[in-house]
Amino acid sequence: MNNNMERVKEDFRLFLYLIWEHLMLPEPTAVQYDIAKYLQHGDRRICIQAFRGIGKSWITSAFVVWLLFRNPQLRIMVVSASKERADAFSSFTKRLIGEVDWLAHLAPRAGQRNSMIAFDVGEALTDHSPSVKSVGITGQLTGSRADLIIADDIEVSNNSSTQTMRDKLANLVKEFDAVLKPNGRVIYLGTPQTEMSIYNQLPDRGYQIRIWPALYPTEKQVEMYQADWLLGYTLRYRPTPS
Repeated sequence: MNNNMERVKEDFRLFLYLIWEHLMLPEPTAVQYDIAKYLQHGDRRICIQAFRGIGKSWITSAFVVWLLFRNPQLRIMVVSASKERADAFSSFTKRLIGEVDWLAHLAPRAGQRNSMIAFDVGEALTDHSPSVKSVGITGQLTGSRADLIIADDIEVSNNSSTQTMRDKLANLVKEFDAVLKPNGRVIYLGTPQTEMSIYNQLPDRGYQIRIWPALYPTEKQVEMYQADWLLGYTLRYRPTPS
């Protein structure tokens, strides 16, 4: 394991393979590897859309651990439509750190924050902001600073069914800029709830969108998706993490 750690630090797909192995899951699929590559190499502001069940949140949770594995001084905020969902993301992230033997050095130490909703990693220096913090989209976003914001399913049916709700949500996410550190990164994970989804507005604010559909689209569907959102990195290879 030690001989391969440098490779694991350089390629998130290898890290994902090891995490899936720890969780006793089958090897990541080609789509999951593809999402992993995009998480690592995508722009500073991106939106990942994929069919439910592909494991967007699990993959991104592993990505958060990988980032802290590489740099324990990072500060990461997880935002979801509900506080419970955001807490579930950070809780899963913390459990990975606690359960994987070769991540033991990242476990919170005495005197550090150590809850499921806000915790520090073992090598983190003292800071006002925890290493990982979870918050609902209508909660208190400001007051902490973050190198990375994960917006995990902030748009759901009960907060986007009307234009008034969508406008309110669009205003709430603008607070990300008040939290984000210079050169920080924002990653949206989600599934549009309506044709007027706030995700469709993201390119106007400098975001890059990538979509992994459940079925290979027809030419007409490609036009509806917008080809530059749909194609990108999709399924051009499958790495061998051995």
